[in-house]
Amino acid sequence: MTFAGGTVEAEESPLMQWKLTEHGPLDEQVHIQVGTRGREYYVDHTGFGDRSFPDKGTAWDAIKDLMRRHRGTWRETPCDRTPFEELRPPDGSRVLYDTGGNCLFGHWGEDKDDRWNRYLDALDGGRTFHLTEAHALFGGGIEAVTYTEPDTGAERHAVTTAVDPGSDYCVVDYPDREAAAAAYEKEVHGHADGEFGYRASDLPEIPVDPDSRLPNDLRMLDDGTVIAEADYEYLYGPPPSRITWPRTPSSVPPGRVRGMTAAPRDWGPGEARVEDVTPAAWHEENPGLRSKALALLALADGRVLLASGHDGTARVWSARDGGQLRDVVGHSEWVLSVALVVLGDGQVVLATGGKDGLARLWTVQEGLPVRELEAHRSPVNAVAWVCPPGEVPRLVTGSDDATVRVWDPDTGREVATFEVGEPSIDIVCSVATAVLPDGHVCVVAGTDDSMTASVHVWDVTAGQRLHRFTIERDDDGIRGPRVAVVTLADRSFRVAVAVGGTVRVWDGLTGEVVRTSSLPAARESAVAMAVLPDLRVAVAATDGGRTVVWDAESGAQLATATSGRPAFPPAVALAARPDGGLLLAVGRRDGAPAQLLRLDL
Repeated sequence: MTFAGGTVEAEESPLMQWKLTEHGPLDEQVHIQVGTRGREYYVDHTGFGDRSFPDKGTAWDAIKDLMRRHRGTWRETPCDRTPFEELRPPDGSRVLYDTGGNCLFGHWGEDKDDRWNRYLDALDGGRTFHLTEAHALFGGGIEAVTYTEPDTGAERHAVTTAVDPGSDYCVVDYPDREAAAAAYEKEVHGHADGEFGYRASDLPEIPVDPDSRLPNDLRMLDDGTVIAEADYEYLYGPPPSRITWPRTPSSVPPGRVRGMTAAPRDWGPGEARVEDVTPAAWHEENPGLRSKALALLALADGRVLLASGHDGTARVWSARDGGQLRDVVGHSEWVLSVALVVLGDGQVVLATGGKDGLARLWTVQEGLPVRELEAHRSPVNAVAWVCPPGEVPRLVTGSDDATVRVWDPDTGREVATFEVGEPSIDIVCSVATAVLPDGHVCVVAGTDDSMTASVHVWDVTAGQRLHRFTIERDDDGIRGPRVAVVTLADRSFRVAVAVGGTVRVWDGLTGEVVRTSSLPAARESAVAMAVLPDLRVAVAATDGGRTVVWDAESGAQLATATSGRPAFPPAVALAARPDGGLLLAVGRRDGAPAQLLRLDL
């Protein structure tokens, strides 16, 4: 209505109101009010909202249609705006669903299930901008999501509170993001529990306990029910894997492991030709993609895959065109380590290790979560695959809890555990694996107690430690160690370690040092190895800014490379190409998945 001097809202005059009585158990006490607003009539329903009509007849038809959507008895009641404002306060918020109180869901009558399913689909397709995860005993959390309202198409912002989804579940949405963010913070603070702390939260002032997970003797079913692990296996048997794990074929008859068949050469090949083959798509800066871990996998058909770990995600890329093949999210905290394996049927599986103590497995082709392992009660700093002949692949994990564990991914069971010292003191920084010429599984781990770096070499199949190499340090700022291991055609194997700027290579059988190389002034470095027919072993090391590749047998320097801004932590991966060359991936700080270099020897 327009008046002289501007436009004002028409005065609202309620005429009649009805309430629903004798309603069903999932229905609330619904109210309908009719009145005039200027020259029009309005009909307001507590669940479906307010609509305007040009005359009394069309308004009355709308009232009858709304009443038919509910089972129960309608009785006239005095006009009162309170029932409407409880669900839709003046700030524009709406209580969509609440297991413990009045909500729009209970006012939607016979439409409630279909209507709520549309809202759930819209919320699931929204963008999360805040998240706090509850203790694993409850399995819920508090989440703020921007979504598209299914009825109007408007953008709204919902806060879902489901700390214990089996008993409490509430969804309230708001017209602006700031109001939703404030409500989210209020909910997080209001549900904090000193005994059962949150697993993770993006509010810096909220204390979290990453180890707040189910005790080992309990298991949570898909519906949220918690039962004893023994009861679960009695009732259901071991949890099934989502994929078939083929056994690794036995291509070479096992034989005795040997030491190096010749002394290290004092001559070597000339420098390799280095070509930067970083895909163009990776040159665009993206600060959110800084790699914390890398893994390369060269497939028999010539494709090369790169896996990278970032803050809360892991990605798999095609090294041919730089395309992103898969993006997986499942850890509540940083992804610290990644590893790729190709199965006997050609399927590729990604393993991720997280700061949340979990190891997760994913199919690269579909992005399906294959299995979640509660691997450690501390961050999983390292993951590695190994494929023993005649068996399914094994996953190896290393953690701050001073243990290295070997897992059967098919059953989810632990195959072996190796202790390296005191939890939170002796930190497992890295792991590497190989199958020895006798068919046994070899696991190498680099550990650090802040004073001494150690390299442990185990024969997992025989259940014995083969070596422990120690490196005394006089600089507490140096971090590490990072390890690598490879087997050679002459039935020997090599173990490498990078600590600070020093890189050492040992004969795996005898424990004798083969070569020592250096990255001057490096305080932390990463190492990788690959086997070539002519060079036998190539070793790559990087401190994030400088990368050097050596021939381990002669000590000759094959190639050097530098990146713009040094990556932290440094990450490097090396893969032998079918044509006899090398492909080198180095982590970058500017947001690219990696710098990719081709070495022609």
